[in-house]
Amino acid sequence: AAEHRLARSRRLALAGASIVAILLLLACALLIRGIRRPLAAMMQAMTDLGQGRKARIANGMGSREFTLLARDYNAMADRLELAVADQATSEQRLQVANTDLHNQGEALRERNDVIELLGGMAHRMQAARTDDELAQIIRVFVPRVLPDLAGALYAHNNSRNLLVPIAHWGGLTLNPDGFPPDECWALRRGRSHSVAEAGADIVCGHASEEELYHCEPLLAGGEVIGVLYLRGRVPAESRFRLTVLTENIASALVNHRLQRSLREQTIRDPLTGLFNRRYMEEALALEIARASRSGQPLSLVMCDVDHFKRFNDEFGHDAGDAVLQAVSAEMRNRFRDGDVVCRYGGEEFTIIAPGTNATALL
Repeated sequence: AAEHRLARSRRLALAGASIVAILLLLACALLIRGIRRPLAAMMQAMTDLGQGRKARIANGMGSREFTLLARDYNAMADRLELAVADQATSEQRLQVANTDLHNQGEALRERNDVIELLGGMAHRMQAARTDDELAQIIRVFVPRVLPDLAGALYAHNNSRNLLVPIAHWGGLTLNPDGFPPDECWALRRGRSHSVAEAGADIVCGHASEEELYHCEPLLAGGEVIGVLYLRGRVPAESRFRLTVLTENIASALVNHRLQRSLREQTIRDPLTGLFNRRYMEEALALEIARASRSGQPLSLVMCDVDHFKRFNDEFGHDAGDAVLQAVSAEMRNRFRDGDVVCRYGGEEFTIIAPGTNATALL
């Protein structure tokens, strides 16, 4: 009986151990399954996140630990997504700022080039001594400053009160007689005047009705110096060029006018307007040398006003000055444009007549 009970106990122990082992295996399988499923979900989510795809883990992961881990992972993914979005926005803003900086740099570089070009033009205009030299400088430089725009520069002639053309470019056909200041609305208003569309504004008298153009007045101390006329529309990006160009041309015209006035004062007699003795001596030496080289005749006439001293003493200096002015005007009318009519001194006059002999002259 004891052996029978012992065998039975052994069988029960083996059965219990088997049952326990089976239960342990089932528990391990369930545990492994409970770990593998959330772990696979997390691995898949991390793989998707690494490949740039948005991935989230469901909060219900079975265990409390995996649920907390999933929640923290989702929070991290959200922060990373915001960081990536902020980085993309920052990169976009940086790209826009870089583009703006590049454009500004190009604009500054272009402006510096224009300023350098205008500086060279201004130096040459200030050094010009004749109207032809000034006109040549204008024709060369203005098309480079304002390309694709034909135009003309008009200077104010005070004695005739007309705007006369001194230079033009771009194949324009102009009236050589010019036009009065009242025909230009830019000079009337004292500011720029343009017609960018047909019928959009009042048309100046010196322009045609269907013409698109821009007039820029040249003023100095409120005095009319001239006008810069441009055929076509002036682009907005060329306004700076036009402003600086206008200032340089106005300054050059004023300087040129002053130089011409000073030169006229040094070579002209103030009373009669004829050339003075100093200019006569320089011109005579030049014409003698020229006649010697070419073999052409050269005539020199010297004359005076008879009884001028007695007339001056009897009727006064004002009457004597009027006589000298009348004689000077008559002499200018009697001789050719190329002849040099001079007041030698007092009531004495000298005329240099190149290319003619005494017989033809008299």
